[in-house]
Amino acid sequence: MLNYRIITLNIFLLCLVSLANAQSYYVSSSEGNDENDGLSIQSPFRTLDKLNSLIFNQGDSIFFKSGDYWQGMFWIKGSGSSMNPIVINVYGGENKPIIDGYGYQASILIFNDQNIEINNLEITNSFSHIDQNISTISAQTPILFANGPNNLWTNVYTACIIGDGNNGSSQTFEINVTNLPEQEVYYRVARTLSNGNWYLAPQQTLSLGLNTIIVNKVDFDRTVKFQFSSGNIEFDEILLNNEPIFEGTTKKLTGFGGSENSWGSGKNVRFGIKVVSTAIDLENFSFDNLYIHDIYPTPEINDNIHLGYGIKLETQSDTVSKLFNTISNVKLTNTTITKTGHYGFWIKSLGLNGIDSIKNKQIFVEDCVFENTGGSGFVPNKSEDVIVQNCIFNYTGSSIDHRMWKRGSGMWPFDCKNVIAQHNKFMNARGPMDSYGAHIDYGNENVVFQYNYSFNNEGGFVEILGDNINCGYRYNISLNDGYREDPNGTAWNKKGKIFWISNYCGSNIVRCPSVGTFIYNNTIYLNDTLNPEIYIWPNVGDVFIYNNLIEVSQNGEIIPTLIENDLNELYIGHNLFYNSSRIDLDSDLENNAFYENPMLVNSNYLGENNPEAYQIQNNSPAIGNGHLINGSNDTINYINHNGGRDYFGNSVSHDIPSNIGAFNGKKSTDILTSKEDQLKIYPSVTFDYVNISINGYSGLIKTEIFSLSGGFLDVQIGDILSFKKFNSGTYFCFISYENKIKCLKVVKL
Repeated sequence: MLNYRIITLNIFLLCLVSLANAQSYYVSSSEGNDENDGLSIQSPFRTLDKLNSLIFNQGDSIFFKSGDYWQGMFWIKGSGSSMNPIVINVYGGENKPIIDGYGYQASILIFNDQNIEINNLEITNSFSHIDQNISTISAQTPILFANGPNNLWTNVYTACIIGDGNNGSSQTFEINVTNLPEQEVYYRVARTLSNGNWYLAPQQTLSLGLNTIIVNKVDFDRTVKFQFSSGNIEFDEILLNNEPIFEGTTKKLTGFGGSENSWGSGKNVRFGIKVVSTAIDLENFSFDNLYIHDIYPTPEINDNIHLGYGIKLETQSDTVSKLFNTISNVKLTNTTITKTGHYGFWIKSLGLNGIDSIKNKQIFVEDCVFENTGGSGFVPNKSEDVIVQNCIFNYTGSSIDHRMWKRGSGMWPFDCKNVIAQHNKFMNARGPMDSYGAHIDYGNENVVFQYNYSFNNEGGFVEILGDNINCGYRYNISLNDGYREDPNGTAWNKKGKIFWISNYCGSNIVRCPSVGTFIYNNTIYLNDTLNPEIYIWPNVGDVFIYNNLIEVSQNGEIIPTLIENDLNELYIGHNLFYNSSRIDLDSDLENNAFYENPMLVNSNYLGENNPEAYQIQNNSPAIGNGHLINGSNDTINYINHNGGRDYFGNSVSHDIPSNIGAFNGKKSTDILTSKEDQLKIYPSVTFDYVNISINGYSGLIKTEIFSLSGGFLDVQIGDILSFKKFNSGTYFCFISYENKIKCLKVVKL
C-alpha cells in the first residue's frame, strides 16, 4: 500500500511540474502581431505561420480570438499527455474563430502527435489553386482586392482611408509576381489630396519578381489605393508596410501535397481536420463543438472532384516491417459537419493487407449532426469499441453541390468490432447505391443498430453484407424507407429494400456467409407510394428475423419478398404483416406470422415524421405475441440477450414474450400527444432546468425520469423539470397528462 501511495504521489507531482511549465498562447488576426510574445490577450500572435513555427508541450493551450479569420493550415506540432493534453479553444466571445484551409490539404493537421483537444472552431476548406502553389489577384477577391472603378482598372487594393488613423503616413506596397499574362499589366496609385480631390498617378508596367510601390508621407489625412489593370497576375507574396498580407510559398508541404502520396492522401484531397499516424500508435483526441463545412478539392478535376472530407483519422502500417499503427480514444461531440464532397467523418487504416486483428479503439461520437454530406456521415474502418449515439444524419449522399459524391448511407462500419449505434436519427439518405439510413458493410463483428429512427432513406432500412459475426438491427423505427426504383429494371438489384441481406464481401467472385445475422423487434411503416423489397440472398449463413412489425397502407403496388434459402439456416417467426394483401410473402416469412391490424396509436397521423406515432394501443394483437429472446447473460450476445429496453425506454422481459415491434409498453390507448396538444420541452439540452409546454392543457403533469440504461431516477410534478442534481448525460422523460404519455429525451451538460 505504501509503495502504491508513493507511485501515486510521484505521478501527481509530475503533473504539477508539467502544468507549471505549460504555456497559454493567444492569436488574433485582427489585433495580433507575430512580433508579440503571444502569451496574453494583450499581446497575441497574428498568423498561423507563427503557430506552425512552434512545438507545443503537454498542458499548453492555444486560444483563437472569437470571430477572427485565418487562411492556411494549422499544423499542430507537439504532443500532450493523457492528464495534460494540448488544448485548442476560443477567447474573447462566443463566435467561433474561423480557420479556412484555403487549398491546403487540411485546415488542421496532426501528424504523429497525440493527446490533443480541439474545441469551438469553425473550419472550412474549399478555395484557391494551391496545388499549383500560386494565387491570382482575382482569386483573392474580395478578401484582398475589390472590384475596380472601370474596365481598365479591374482590381483595387485599399491601403488606408480617411479617418482610419494613418494621418498621411507613407504606404509601401510589395507584390512578388511569379507569372504574367501575354499582354502587359499596369498598375497605378490613386490617392486623395489635401482638398479631398483625387490624384491618379501615371500608370506603370508590372514586372516579374518583386514590385515595390511607395507613396510618400504627407501632413494631411488621406486615402491611398493601388489599382491593377488585370486579375490574371500570379503571385506568392504581398506585403504592406513590411507586414505580410499574403504568403503562398509554403502551402505545398512535403509529404502532404505532392503526387508521390498514395490515394487517400494525395494532393487533390481536402480535409477539415486530418490526423495521421505513420510511426507510432496515437491516442486521446477530443473534438467538441466544431462547425465543419464546405470541404471540397481544388482545383476541380473530374476524377477527384468529390474528395473532400470533414474529419479523417488515417493510420499507415507496413506488414513487411511489422510496423502497425492505430489511433485510439477519440471523442467527437456536439459537432456539425455539412457540405463535404464525400464523408463527414472517416476512419481509415492503410497497409494492413488483410490483417483483421489490428484495430483503432474507443471511438465515441455523440450529439453530432451530419447533414448534406456528399457521401456518408460517419464511416469507421478497422475500429473497435465504437459508440455512436444521439446524432442526426440528414441528407447524406447529398447533391446540392456539383462537387459531391451524391451517394451515401448515414453510417456504415467496415471491418469493425463492437459497434453500438443507438438513439440516432437517420433521415433522407440519397444515392443510386447503398444510401440506407445506416448499413452494415462486410467483415464486422458485434455490430448493433438499436433504438434508432430511420426516415425517408432512398436505399432502404436494413442492409447487411457478408463475412459478419453477430450483427444486426433491433428496436428501430423505419418510416417510408426504400423508395428507390431500380434504374436498370432488374429485379432484386438496386431497388429500395425493407430488409436486404447478402454475402457480398468485395468485388471478387468469392462470397462470404455471415454468422448470427439478426433483425428483431423493429417497427416499419410504408405509405401507398412505396413498394420496397425484402430480399435475402442464398448462402448468407444463419439469419434470425423475429418480432418485426411491418405495416403498409392499404393502397399501392405489391411489395415483393424473396428468401433464397439455399444453404441458409433460417430462424424466422412472430413477425406481423399488415395489410398482408399488399405484401407478396415468401413462404419462409409466413412461419408463425400475424396478419392483424397492429393498432398503431392515432392512425390518422400515420406516415408523418414522428416516431411517437408508431407505438401500439393496449388492445393491439402485437402485445405479448413476440418470440421470447432469452438465454444469455452476455449483453453483447444480441441473438440471445434482448437488451432489456425497447425504442421508447420500456423494459423488455427475459422471461415473458415481448410485443411485436419496437414498442413494449402497455400504457393507455392514446399514448401520442395529438396535434392540438403540441407537447414540447425546451431546451432539450440544458445545464439545469427544462420547461414543458402543452398547448390547450393546464392540468397535472407528472414526469418520470430514467437513465439511458433504463434505471429509474426521479419523479417530478409540474411544467418545470430540474436536472441540477443529475450528472451530465442523456435521460428519458416519460411525461404523463390526462390519459396520455409521451417519452422525450433530455441531454444534461
